Amino acid sequence: MPRKPLILAAVIVALHLCEAATLGTSTAGSLLANLLQILACGFAAVMAFGAYRRGRGLSRPFWLLVGAGIAMWGVANLGWMYYEVALHTEPPTGSAVRFLFGLQSVFFAMALFLDQDKDSPTLDSESVLDFIQITIVFFFIFLGFYYLPAHHFDEHTALAREIRVETGEDILLVALAFIQTLRARTEGIRKLYAGLTLYLLFYTVCAGFADYKQSIHATPTGTYLDLAWTLPLLFVALWAAACRPAPETRQGPRRKSFGDLMLRNATFALAPLIVLLQVSQMGSEWRVVRFSLLGVSIVCYAARLGISQFREAKSENAVQTHALAMESAADGISILGAEGEHVYVNSAFARMMGFEDAAAVLGKTWQEVYDPRDAALLQDQVRESLKQTGKWSGQVSLRRRDETRIPVEMAITAMPQGGVVCVARDIRDRLTAERARFETEAKYKMFVEQVAAVSYIAEVGLHGEWLYVSPQVETIFGFTQQEWLKGSEQWIRFVPEEDHPIIEAAEENCLRVKRFQAEYRLKRKDGQIIWVSDTAVVVPGSESHPLMEGIIVDITERRLLENQLQQARRMEAVGRLAGGVAHDFNNLLTIIKGYVDLALKRCVEQPELRGNIQRIEDAAERAVTLVRQLLAFSRKQVLKPKVLDLNSIVLNMDKLVRRLMSETIEMKTQIGKNLGAVKADPGQIEQVILNLIVNARDAMPNGGKLVIETGNVELDSTFSHDQASVKPGPYVMLSVTDTGIGMGAETLAHIFEPFYTTKESSRGTGLGLSTVYGIVKQSGGHVSVYSEAGKGTTFKVYLPRVDDPVQAQPTVEAPGSTSVEGAETILLVEDEPAVRELARMVLAERGFSVIEAQSPEDAVRLAGKHGAEIHLLLTDVVMPGMSGHDLAKQLTARHPNLRVLYMSGYTYNMIAENGTLEEGLSFLQKPFTPQGLTQKVREVLSRPVHAK
Repeated sequence: MPRKPLILAAVIVALHLCEAATLGTSTAGSLLANLLQILACGFAAVMAFGAYRRGRGLSRPFWLLVGAGIAMWGVANLGWMYYEVALHTEPPTGSAVRFLFGLQSVFFAMALFLDQDKDSPTLDSESVLDFIQITIVFFFIFLGFYYLPAHHFDEHTALAREIRVETGEDILLVALAFIQTLRARTEGIRKLYAGLTLYLLFYTVCAGFADYKQSIHATPTGTYLDLAWTLPLLFVALWAAACRPAPETRQGPRRKSFGDLMLRNATFALAPLIVLLQVSQMGSEWRVVRFSLLGVSIVCYAARLGISQFREAKSENAVQTHALAMESAADGISILGAEGEHVYVNSAFARMMGFEDAAAVLGKTWQEVYDPRDAALLQDQVRESLKQTGKWSGQVSLRRRDETRIPVEMAITAMPQGGVVCVARDIRDRLTAERARFETEAKYKMFVEQVAAVSYIAEVGLHGEWLYVSPQVETIFGFTQQEWLKGSEQWIRFVPEEDHPIIEAAEENCLRVKRFQAEYRLKRKDGQIIWVSDTAVVVPGSESHPLMEGIIVDITERRLLENQLQQARRMEAVGRLAGGVAHDFNNLLTIIKGYVDLALKRCVEQPELRGNIQRIEDAAERAVTLVRQLLAFSRKQVLKPKVLDLNSIVLNMDKLVRRLMSETIEMKTQIGKNLGAVKADPGQIEQVILNLIVNARDAMPNGGKLVIETGNVELDSTFSHDQASVKPGPYVMLSVTDTGIGMGAETLAHIFEPFYTTKESSRGTGLGLSTVYGIVKQSGGHVSVYSEAGKGTTFKVYLPRVDDPVQAQPTVEAPGSTSVEGAETILLVEDEPAVRELARMVLAERGFSVIEAQSPEDAVRLAGKHGAEIHLLLTDVVMPGMSGHDLAKQLTARHPNLRVLYMSGYTYNMIAENGTLEEGLSFLQKPFTPQGLTQKVREVLSRPVHAK
């Protein structure tokens, strides 16, 4: 109930009480009392018309007629106020004012006779004809019981007669309203008629009490008795204010019962008869009026009867049409009576039940038809829903004739006259399809949400909107699904501008071939740049507004590996080139150094010439160093690995490298405890340490801090995953850190390439770090670098840790401590004539007998022809046709006592596995000096025969 109408009603009652207590029956009191009644009447009429505007169906004409009746009472009260205030008397019996008061009953009677079956929101032609009939009857009643008696009886007798007639009319209306309340088809209509019944009863009691008091005491207006007229009006106002339209229910056509037909047709058939009886009691002066109105009444009845028959026939056709439609429906339709028995089923419902004839289902209760497991649902939930809304829908199971169960989708609607209508749809096929679709969607969802890729549906174009994106977008892009889709039309802003042409080209190609393929960079939410591969196809049928379905894969790791592979291939290619160049250079340097050494011995007494020759020797030595660095990078030098302690090598070099540092550089050495052993060539490891320290020193021209550190580390799968060439496991780490100028990304990309340097041309060759890289890689290790411009650089060398005991370093004999003279026979095999001639001359000067061979085939032939013993095979390793190693195998098979000494600029795995010299093999590295050659020859000849 709204508060404002309650407050206004309370104010009107309070004003009435104040008026009665203060002004009483004075002229002012009478005026104020009438005005308050008119205010109450207007208040009630406004509330009634408000309910009319809110109403639906039958409630609209109902409230329209009630409001009109209340308004008519207010108009009549204006006339009453005029008589009382202006003329100081009541309106006479039979006056127009009293006629208007009586018209209120006409409107209420019309409201009671509205056709409930139509539930129409407007007054139709039948209602208008009924209104005319009721008005004519009331007119003759007024003439016969009010107007004419007022001219034949005294005023007191006429007033008493009027009160009795009015009370009878009111009681008749109350009875009719009560009957209509009982007959109401719906709850909403029942509430309307019940409210009207209460109002009419309240009004009848109050009006009867007021009329009785006024007839005995002739009480004028202005007393407390005036509330007898005001309170019923306020009741109507509050009732209308609280009334809300009931839920709209569609009522299908139905055949009217005999009672309905009698109430409407027979009742209005009496109207002309009543008018005729009234007319017969009037004098001849009313002849024109009475016969005119009698004719109108008869015409109205005839017209109404014709319209009713036409509509009844139309309703009968509609019923038949509905029955045909129900019988033809594919869904099963059944009607249950008030006791739950089936009073109608169509053929489809019978077939669902497994019967050919629908009559076999008639009479069965719902408990016999539906699955007992649904009994609780149907009994409680459905009944409650029908009570509240008149409808229910859900899924239940039907029990067929063969006792099998089938699932159906059921819609149940309550009927106004009792019982329910049930519409059942067989959903077996739909459930099977839904189950299959669910399984398909589950598999698709499992695939889409578990694959390590972003699945999407988007419009084609750089600014196309994304309609769907899979949850992986949060893992790969860093955005949630909602965040990405919210601004998806601006997705291109996450792609660097230099990659936009790649996408534009792919988009143009997509419109032609219906396929999109591109690899580009994308900026994650956290700012990280990743590489992605985007593959999509145009959705069929979306040509007018193209859509793409695709997946995006994070290929950052693949790109990294590809870059590493390209870098490794580039380094390998440069290494092969460097190895080939080093081989030729070593031959040339062997000749240069050999003849320089011989020249120096022969010009002892020529200082000026000797100085020039020594400068040639110095240049040759620098060339030798350069070639060794090339071989180190290309991993083609011969290593002699030993199990060693890295801490010992670092400590032994500490004093040496400190002398290389300027006073502005602070050097600190941190030795790891319990450091594991490594297997490597000691000399090469020293070269690695020296190169890294020199590089760090040069990076700190203005001074700084240099830290050398060793320690045991475990490289896990994560590290090896980022560095594809590294195997996880235990390693020994050597770290060299400086606080120098550092390096940028461009420099880091080329740091290990030979001849690449950022130093001035006079300060380095660009081979220092490439030498480190080659030695570490050839030793089975890994080198990494981290640097930031302006902050410094850290190089870390990882060498595999071994469990073997550390080997002691052998004592090296001083040069010249062993005699190099000899008389043994040496088979010299060398394809380079100048090198072969130098070696022959040096060995011959020491007393050796030399057999020269320019090729392996020539050596085999000469060895076969030589009748005496050959003590040593001195052979180059890399030669056309046959390698030195293969030649040695062939000759030692024929000459078991033959010793072998290999010489080469690099081995290329011919006598060394991965650059590591095989156990027991003797090797002389080119370029060599005459003294180095004779000493190595004497060393090999002095060994036992089986030590080759």
